[in-house]
Amino acid sequence: VEKAEAAVRAGGPVYSLGPLIHNPQEVARLGGQGVRVADDPESVEGTVVIRAHGAPPSVYATLERRGVRVVDATCPFVASLQRRAAALAEAGYLPVVVGDPNHPEVVGVVGWTAGRARVVSRVEEVDELPPVDRVGVVAQTTQREELVEAVVARLRERAREVRVERTICRATSLRQEAARRLAAQVEVMVVVGGAGSSNTQKLVSVCRDAGAVTYHVERAEDLRPEWFAGVARVGVTAGASTPEWIIKEVVGRMEEMAREGNGRTAVAEEPQAQEQVGMRTPRRGQVIEGTVVRVTPDQLFVDVGYKSEGIVPRAEMGLWPDENPEDVFQPGQKIRVWVLGVDEQEGELRLSRRRARERDAWKSLEKAHAEGATLEGTVRQVVKGGLVVDLGTRAFLPASQADLGYVPDLNAYLGQTVRVRIIEMDRSARKLVVSRRKVLEEEREQRRAEALASLEEGQVRAGTVKSVTDFGAFVDLGGVDGLVHVSELTWVRGKHPSEVVSPGEQVTVKVLRVDREQGKVSLSVKQAQPDPWENVAARYPEGSWVTGRVVRVVPFGAFIELEPGVEGLAHISQLAPRRVQDPREVVQEGDQVQVRILRASPADKRISLSLVPVAERQPRDGQRRRPERRERAHAQAGPGEHVTLGEMYGDLLEETKARLNGR
Repeated sequence: VEKAEAAVRAGGPVYSLGPLIHNPQEVARLGGQGVRVADDPESVEGTVVIRAHGAPPSVYATLERRGVRVVDATCPFVASLQRRAAALAEAGYLPVVVGDPNHPEVVGVVGWTAGRARVVSRVEEVDELPPVDRVGVVAQTTQREELVEAVVARLRERAREVRVERTICRATSLRQEAARRLAAQVEVMVVVGGAGSSNTQKLVSVCRDAGAVTYHVERAEDLRPEWFAGVARVGVTAGASTPEWIIKEVVGRMEEMAREGNGRTAVAEEPQAQEQVGMRTPRRGQVIEGTVVRVTPDQLFVDVGYKSEGIVPRAEMGLWPDENPEDVFQPGQKIRVWVLGVDEQEGELRLSRRRARERDAWKSLEKAHAEGATLEGTVRQVVKGGLVVDLGTRAFLPASQADLGYVPDLNAYLGQTVRVRIIEMDRSARKLVVSRRKVLEEEREQRRAEALASLEEGQVRAGTVKSVTDFGAFVDLGGVDGLVHVSELTWVRGKHPSEVVSPGEQVTVKVLRVDREQGKVSLSVKQAQPDPWENVAARYPEGSWVTGRVVRVVPFGAFIELEPGVEGLAHISQLAPRRVQDPREVVQEGDQVQVRILRASPADKRISLSLVPVAERQPRDGQRRRPERRERAHAQAGPGEHVTLGEMYGDLLEETKARLNGR
């Protein structure tokens, strides 16, 4: 109403899409100020006020297209209902709206689900819904909780998963509960509100169900004296959209009727109930145990042995944002509660489960902090800078204390049970800071000490590769890390560690050295595997021909791999029957070649090879051959090792001298 009045003051035509509120008298008053009522967004101009019931997205799109200024007065509860219904539809649920299908609020909500929502106004209508596995339930904000609970119960019989979003306005719920209590104390109830107001109609139903004769009026003129004939007590309540001036008129008219009836009609206060024998009045600040009697989305009713049930409002239930009361509490459950206050005139006992739980928790937390004990808690929220852990009270776990290293996404901890240590606490400031990292560090050191004590040189153990560097790989042996030097990774020469192992890979290693003082462990992967040079002479007898792959070409020949870990050298003089100036004239890296075994020396891990058949190895005219010297060089040159220039080029020098002398 205030937004509409402000729009009028700003100037220009002002419209509301449908009656701004469900009260014709108030709508008429606003009309006198210049707020016109329209039903079609295509017919408005100037400024449009979206009423509290909200509107579907199509209305906003139309108004934007037409260039109309929008004043959005959608109730925050209705906006929340729209968002939740849309999210359910987006997540693949069938949205079911409990409410009046013709009510503008419900029409708008269905629009926010792109028309996918189904509306039920009675429990029996649940059976008319199509078969579906996943159902999401929302309710019109003014709906009665009893109907919603009944619809949910019926849906659980039909669907595999039923997700319930609590969307009934708390103000509506409290108003209905207050009307129910008042109706139980009087003979007649008068409900004031517009005939088209949904929440007013709900109040009428609540009062009638409570046993009171109930009349619904829109204004004082609707009252009838005969309604109150012979009636001692009358209760009055009003819908949320009923303006205060109408309520005052109705109450004033009722008081006139009471005077005209010689004062026989009045709203009487509930008489003070006498305390039963043995019944004690709870004291403010007292912590007592009670039994849950009834659970609603917004209140717990708890029997603590007082003359009336105690009420725990939702804010005092000690719930986390993702928890629903129905999932945490059940009738008959014993809980400890803190007494907030007692209104003996109204007979209302206000309780807090949150404060009782926190008081009990702080006692045990102070003891745990003094003893340095480890505690278990559930991660409930991700907040700026860390996590919130439930330890009976709210505890903050900084991101730097969540794990041993940096954690890029703290959401992974949501819902997890974690073990923590208190590092800072101040009860007066309600400050509690905990660390998971300290617990993990202690556990890691303990595992490391145990693992280190169990290691012995020569053991063969299973491990997991943690990281790979240029000089080797670190392997976790179950609490202690060991280094596998690049030379101990594989029998194959020249491979980078990343070509042999990768982080997370399971490997078998042999323990080479253990330095317990320094905490260092040297490991070998290749020594935990068979040595490919064992029995190499038997596998490659002299004179036999085998297939190999050229792995390196050097100025004095080519290294050829016969099998992984076994390489031989074909000297430049053994690459072709002719003189070769550069080995690359004959072979290239990666070539598959047929080679003859000249000599195999397993002890030295050397094999001499030749690509030239014996018949083709003929000396040239005027040249002297010294094969015995060259073959000696072949036998002495292993992969990656050096030979002397005399051994490699001695024959060439002597042949050159012979040619010069022949001149």
